[in-house]
Amino acid sequence: MSSLLYILNEDLEPIISRNIRALPSIEQPIAQFKKLYHLGSPPVIRSHSGQFSIYQDYSYAYIQRDSLFFISVIDGDKIDAMETLHYLEQFYQLLKNYFNVKQLDKNLIQDNLILVMELLDESIDFGFVQVTDAGLIKDYIRVKINVPQIDTTMKNKKSTLINSGGSQHDDYDSEELFGSESDEERKKQQKHRRKLKQHHRNNTTTKKEIGHFTKKVIRKWKGDKNKKKGQFSIENNDHNNTDEDEEDDTFMNSDIAKTTVMAISWRTKGIHYTKNEFFLDVIEKIEYYMDYNNDTVRKNLIHGQIVCKSFLSGMPELHVSINKILNRDKQFLSSCKFHQCVSLDSIEQGKEITFIPPDGDFILCSYELKRHVRDQPVIKMRNFELKPKLQKFKLQILCSIESHFKPTNATSKLNLQIPLKQIFEKYKIDLSKKIKFKCDSGQVLFNVSDDFLLWEIGMMKGGHGENPLNMTVEFALFNQEAYDKEQEELRNSMNPPPLVEGIKLDQIYRQVHEDSRESLEVQKHTERDKTRLLHINFEIPYSTVSGINIEYLKIEEPQLQYQSFPWVRYKTISDDEYAYLI
Repeated sequence: MSSLLYILNEDLEPIISRNIRALPSIEQPIAQFKKLYHLGSPPVIRSHSGQFSIYQDYSYAYIQRDSLFFISVIDGDKIDAMETLHYLEQFYQLLKNYFNVKQLDKNLIQDNLILVMELLDESIDFGFVQVTDAGLIKDYIRVKINVPQIDTTMKNKKSTLINSGGSQHDDYDSEELFGSESDEERKKQQKHRRKLKQHHRNNTTTKKEIGHFTKKVIRKWKGDKNKKKGQFSIENNDHNNTDEDEEDDTFMNSDIAKTTVMAISWRTKGIHYTKNEFFLDVIEKIEYYMDYNNDTVRKNLIHGQIVCKSFLSGMPELHVSINKILNRDKQFLSSCKFHQCVSLDSIEQGKEITFIPPDGDFILCSYELKRHVRDQPVIKMRNFELKPKLQKFKLQILCSIESHFKPTNATSKLNLQIPLKQIFEKYKIDLSKKIKFKCDSGQVLFNVSDDFLLWEIGMMKGGHGENPLNMTVEFALFNQEAYDKEQEELRNSMNPPPLVEGIKLDQIYRQVHEDSRESLEVQKHTERDKTRLLHINFEIPYSTVSGINIEYLKIEEPQLQYQSFPWVRYKTISDDEYAYLI
C-alpha cells in the first residue's frame, strides 16, 4: 500500500506530494530517495539505513515518464511492486487523458495543482487503488484545465498597421496611440481572470458535496408542486451563477457513484447516441534494428494494439472473433494483454472475445510478437554506399530500398533520414557549390541544422524486392588549389567579384554549427552510434505483418435493439527504432 506519493521534475525536485497514510515527515523520504537513486536504478528501490541511522527504512516504486518522476513511498516490508507500478502508470495515463495532451510537462502540473490533487484523491484512498478510468473520473471532477492564454489583440493591431504599408516609425506611433487604452485593457483582463477563478471554484465538485447536491435536488423537486412531474432545478445561494451550462456542470449523476461498486465498473448507465457506431483499429508497430556493416539483425519485433472507439447506446455486448485465438496461437496468447472488460471465459473457450465496451476510446488488447531473424523487413535497405571521387573532388551517396509486403498494398507515407555527421567529419564538404540530387520517386531535402538528408518518397508499391527505388546525392569536396587560384584572380582583377544570388548554404551551416563544434569532440561512443542511424518512417494502411485478422464483429443490445455500424481497419507503421546502423 502506498503511504506517500510524489511527482518530481527532472531535477528530482518535488512538484506535488500527497501524504496518504499520515507519515511523520514528507521531506525525509524524498531526501533519502535522492541519495539512493542513480541513473539505471531498478523501478523498485529498498532502503537499508541501519540501526543507528537517522533515516527510516522505506521502499520506493517509481516510473519516469516524459520529464517527470512518479514515486510511491511504501512504509513497511510488505510491498506489491506490480500493483504499485501499475497504478503509477495508470495515473500517468489518467493525467494525459484528462489534460488531453501527448506529453506531460511540469508547468502543466504546477498550473493545475488543485486538479491533480483531486485526481489523486479519487484514484487512491488510504493507499488502496480505487478508480483510474478517465471517462468515469471526468464525471466526478468537472474542473476546467488551466491553460495559459495569450492576448493577441495588441499584436493584431500592430500587424494590421505593418501589413497596410506602415514603416518602423509607424509601429512606434501605434504604441503611443494605443498607450492610453492599456490601463483599460489591463482592468478588463483582471476582471476576466476573476471570472475564470470564480467559474473554477463554482465548477469544482468533490465527493463531500455530492450528498449535499443530491439532497437539495430531492428537496426542491418535492417542494415545487406547481411544476410538472420530472422537472426540477437547483438553487444555489452560495454562488451567483445564472448560466445554465454552469448549473449543469455542478449537477452530479447518481449513476456514476453506483458504477464504481457494480460488476461493470467501466461503463455508466444511460448512455445514448443517435447513430450507434463502433470503430476497431488493428495497429502494428514494427521495430527493426540492423547493423548494416556487420550484416547482423539486433531487433525484429512487432508491437500490436487493437484500439477501439465506442459510440454505442445502452449496455451492448460485443462478440469479436480473431483468427489468432481461433488457431490457438501460443505466442500470441502468451504475450496478449486484454482490457478488464473482456470476459476471460470466452478467451479460454477459444471461439470469440465477449465484452461490454467502455464509452469512448480504449485499448481492447495489446501484444508483442517476435519475428525470425531471417524474416525480411517491411522496408529493406538494399544498398548504401559512399563513393568518394577525390580526383574530381566529388562525393556520391548511393542508397536503394525495396519493399517486402503484399503487392496489393502501398505505403501512404515513406521517409528516409540519412545521417551526415560522420561524413562531414571525415570529408571536407564544400557547401558553396550546389548539391545535386537524383531519385526515382519523391524528393530529397537537406537539413542543415541536424545534418541529415530527408528522402520523401510518399507512395511505394508492395512486392518482394522486384521494384527497388534508387537515390543518388553528390556533394562537392573542397579544392584548396582551385580556391587559392580564384582568390589570386580576384585580388589581381579590376572587375568586382561575381554576385552570388540565392541562399548561401556554407555561411548558414557555419553559423548553425559554431556552438556545436566543442560538443562533438566530447561525445561518447553511444552518442556517436546515434549519429550513424538511418531511420525509416513509413505507414501502410489495410495491412498487418503478423497476419492477424478480425473474422467478424457482432453488436447485440437486447433491450434497445438498435441498428449499429461496426468498422474495422488495419494499419502497419514503423516504430521509432526502425533503423539501420551505417
